[in-house]
Amino acid sequence: MMPKNLIYILIVYLVVSAGCSSPYTIKDNGRTVELQMDSPFEVELEGNPSTGYSWQVAEMDTNVIKQIGEPIYESSGNLAGSGGTYTFRFRTVDNGETPLVLVYGRPFEPAKAPVKTFRLKIISGTMGRITGE
Repeated sequence: MMPKNLIYILIVYLVVSAGCSSPYTIKDNGRTVELQMDSPFEVELEGNPSTGYSWQVAEMDTNVIKQIGEPIYESSGNLAGSGGTYTFRFRTVDNGETPLVLVYGRPFEPAKAPVKTFRLKIISGTMGRITGE
């Protein structure tokens, strides 16, 4: 039989860890994600700014999610011109649904279509809700 303190600690750990998720990556492209209210989450995508390309937020409902700060770029190599990872941080702020669309393109060439697109459908504040997808 487990001591009551240990059971309490396990319950708290499970509740806290449920709100924290691993970063979403290109493998999650097209997914629907259900999050609780006030849940932080990250999106990590590979890119190479030395080519002029960068990831930008193209679409999201700021009534449902907010971006936290600017994206962070971290190089994956020591060589000049090597690629790396862009990390975007977000937080759910209200109940609702929104697409989150990020595009990889050259900001100075707005007429050209992006070379990559990343999409998530975010459903916020739906603890226990079952979606039709």
